Amino acid sequence: MTRCRSLVVVGAVCLPQLAGAGGLFLPGAGAVSTSRAGASVASADDGEAIAINPAGIAKATGNVITISAAMLSYAMEFQRRGTYDAVPGEAYPYAGQPFAAVQNDASPPLGIGSVQPVPVIAFLTDLGGRVPGLHLGVGLYPPNAYPFRDMCTKLSTGCQKYVFNQTDVNTPPPSTRYDIMEQEAAVILPSLVVAYRIAPALDVGVRLTAGRATLKSTTALWGLPGNYTENIKQDSVFAVDAKDNFVPSFGLGATYRPTPNFELGVNYTSEMDIHARGTATSKNGPSVLINTNAPVILPKLDADTLCATGGTADALKSCIDFALPMTAQLGGRYKFLDGSGNLKGDLEVDLDWENWGKSCSATEFDNGTCTDATDYRVVVDAQAVINNDVNNGIPLRTSVVRHGLRDTFGVRLGGSYHLPVGAVGDDHRSNEIILRGGLAYDTAAAKAGWLRADFDGAARTTFTVGAAYRTRRFEISAGGGAVLEGSPSNPNVGGGAAPCNPTATAAACNGTNDFTPIEDRQGPDPINPTAPASSQFESPVNQGDYKAHYVMFMLGATTWF
Repeated sequence: MTRCRSLVVVGAVCLPQLAGAGGLFLPGAGAVSTSRAGASVASADDGEAIAINPAGIAKATGNVITISAAMLSYAMEFQRRGTYDAVPGEAYPYAGQPFAAVQNDASPPLGIGSVQPVPVIAFLTDLGGRVPGLHLGVGLYPPNAYPFRDMCTKLSTGCQKYVFNQTDVNTPPPSTRYDIMEQEAAVILPSLVVAYRIAPALDVGVRLTAGRATLKSTTALWGLPGNYTENIKQDSVFAVDAKDNFVPSFGLGATYRPTPNFELGVNYTSEMDIHARGTATSKNGPSVLINTNAPVILPKLDADTLCATGGTADALKSCIDFALPMTAQLGGRYKFLDGSGNLKGDLEVDLDWENWGKSCSATEFDNGTCTDATDYRVVVDAQAVINNDVNNGIPLRTSVVRHGLRDTFGVRLGGSYHLPVGAVGDDHRSNEIILRGGLAYDTAAAKAGWLRADFDGAARTTFTVGAAYRTRRFEISAGGGAVLEGSPSNPNVGGGAAPCNPTATAAACNGTNDFTPIEDRQGPDPINPTAPASSQFESPVNQGDYKAHYVMFMLGATTWF
C-alpha cells in the first residue's frame, strides 16, 4: 500500500512544471520599449504604455492606435554531470556512458519556427478633450517571456526527440525528462487603462486587467518510489491541459516632470494569481507494478473530488494554482530639447524589482489560501486502483513543486536620438528618424542549485538597438537585440568532486539514509514524493551546466488621428 500511495502522489506533482510561464520576464513590451532594453517607465507615451506605465497614456493627443511586437527565440542547452546508471536485469546500451546533452527545440504553435511574437495592441483616446486631462485606453498584451519547451537529446546523428516507448531501450532518454519534456503556455492580458493629468507636470494612471491563461505540459516521473537507477521501464509520463479564463490584476503608475528636461516615472503591477482547471492523462512503463499488479489511474469518487467531477481514465480532472509575481519599476529620464522645445534625444535609467521569492506556508498550500511564483499547488482528482476495486483506491493528495526562486533586481539604461528629415512645418516640427538603444542587467531568479530546464532563472544581460521613422501621423519602428546568460552551473549537491547519485542503500546526498529536509535541498528531485510530501525522495537531477541566450526582433507601428 505504501508503494501505491507513492505512485499516486507522484502523478499529482508532475503537473505544475508547465507553470513557470517562461521564467523571468524580459525587459520591455513591444518594439519601442524593447529597443530601449525596457528603459521606458518614464518615456512611454503610446499604446505600449498600457504594459509599461499606465500614466504614460496621458501624454497622447487625440486618438492613438499601436500594434507592436517583440519576437523572441530562446536557445538553451543542458549538460548533466555523471553517467547513466546500470539497471539490474536490463541491458541498456547507454549504461555507464556520460549523460547526453539536451537542448530546447521548441516550435511555438503561433510562431515561425522557434520565433514567438509577443504582441501589444492598444487604442488610446483623450475623448476629444471633452473631459480635460482624462485619457482612456484599451488593449491586450502578454508577459514578455518565452514559455515554450520541447527537449531533445543531442546525438552524433542529430537532435533526437524522446518518445515514451517501453520497447525502445536503445535510445538514451533525455536527462531533463523529470524536469520537463514539452511545454506550452500563454497568458493574455486584455486591459482597460484610465489616466488623468492632475497638473501640467503630474500624470497618474491605473490599469485593470482580466486575463486568460492556457497551459500544456508533458513530463516524466518515477512510476515507483526508489527508482534510483532511473530505469525507463519504471517511468511514468503525465500530460496536462488546463486553463484559467479569469486572471484579474491591476497596475498603478505616475509620471512627474519637475522641469521640462527631467521626468520621473513609477509603475506597480499586482500579483497575478492563476487557478487553472483542466484534464490530465497518465501512461505507465511496463515495470510500474504493485505486488506484481499493474495499477490503473481512475477518477476519484465524486464525493472525494477537489477540482471537479466527471473525470475519466483518459481525462482526469486537475487543478493547478500558482502566481506571476508583483513587480515595480522606477525610472528617471533626461530629455535633450531644441530651442522650440522639441525632443532631440533622451537618456533614461530604470530600476526593476520582481517578487519571485514569495513563499506560502505548507498549511496555506494545503488549503488553497495562498499562491506564489516559486511553489505550485497541484491536485489531481484520481486514485490508483488494482483489480477494478474503485471503492478502495488510493487517492491523490494536494502536492507542491518547488522551484527555489528569489526576488530579482534589474537596471535598464536606454535612450534615443532624433534626426530631422525634410522641411520644418508651421508647428516647428519635421519628420524624424529615431535611433534607439539600450542595455540591461537582471539578477538570477534561481537560488544556487535551482537552475532548471522548465524555468529560465539565470542572470541575464540584454543588448538592444532600434530605429524608427516618424511623421506627424504615424511611426514605424524596428529593432533587434540579444539576451546573454553565458554558461551558468548548478554545483554538485553536497559539494563533492562527483555529482550526488543516491542509491537504495545510501539514499541521501550525505552518504546515509537520512534525507536532507525539503526546505534545505539544493535543487529539485525526480517527481515521486511519498505521503507526506516532506518525505520526497532525494535524487538530484539538475547537477550540471547550462548554456542559454535569446535573440529578439522588434517591429511595430503607431498612428495618431
